Amino acid sequence: MRTKTDIRFDVDADPSQVMDALMAIEMLSEWSPDLDDARVATRDAEGRPRRVFIQVSVTNTPDMQVWEFGWADYRVSWEVSDSTRGARGGGFFEVTASETGSEVLLHVEQYTPAPMPGFLLKKTVRKSYEALVQNFVAYAEQFPERELYDRV
Repeated sequence: MRTKTDIRFDVDADPSQVMDALMAIEMLSEWSPDLDDARVATRDAEGRPRRVFIQVSVTNTPDMQVWEFGWADYRVSWEVSDSTRGARGGGFFEVTASETGSEVLLHVEQYTPAPMPGFLLKKTVRKSYEALVQNFVAYAEQFPERELYDRV
């Protein structure tokens, strides 16, 4: 079943802080309700994640996926290049400056071979992305503070 999701939201942080939060791929499971684990396999010349192994649990069904990331000024995109359950698709976050911080557009197009009626899958996917956005806003707004710690 194909689904398409577009959500615009505001983050009370400047665009570079939002991009730094997005670049911390290993922390995806902290703010994404469907992603259980993310491990960076390769990075680009600037140290940004390029190929990432991700464990996804959509409708409580585990799926091991490989995502290929692309980075540009204030935009990160990804595409599912491999999936144990046959999922396909991709999406992007696009960050622009606003008067109160940043405006972010999340766009996702995906094909999920889930055994459920289309209307139920679309509702489930939308609800999941709305939770993701809410979690990400809280995560991105406090992101630098989480990285400050004392070395022992």
